[in-house]
Amino acid sequence: MVSVSEVFDLARSGERDTAASVLRQEFQRLQSSEQKVQLCEWIANCFENLHDYEQAAEWYEMAGLLCLSETGSTLINALMALGQYEKALSCHEQGEDEESMQKCLQIIDELKHTYAAA
Repeated sequence: MVSVSEVFDLARSGERDTAASVLRQEFQRLQSSEQKVQLCEWIANCFENLHDYEQAAEWYEMAGLLCLSETGSTLINALMALGQYEKALSCHEQGEDEESMQKCLQIIDELKHTYAAA
């Protein structure tokens, strides 16, 4: 397992592609969806702090997809995913990506409908 500081060192030294590759490998190694969601959130937060809202939104969306794939109740899955997609929407808005904002809004509406139906 690679430490967070090692990944940061790679990114700081200009080897962002290598750092991203290491994080992807770590993501694949994780077994539980909860761990994968946490890693997605952490990566998204890092991109958000770097003001790379497009990448942050993609990672939040991935966390949302993972939440939807959980084996728990539909209600719990929808509630968990809703939070992730709302974070993604916020990032899309900051990056002013209109097409992605619309897609995200549609998913949020669908999740709210699932939540209301449950």
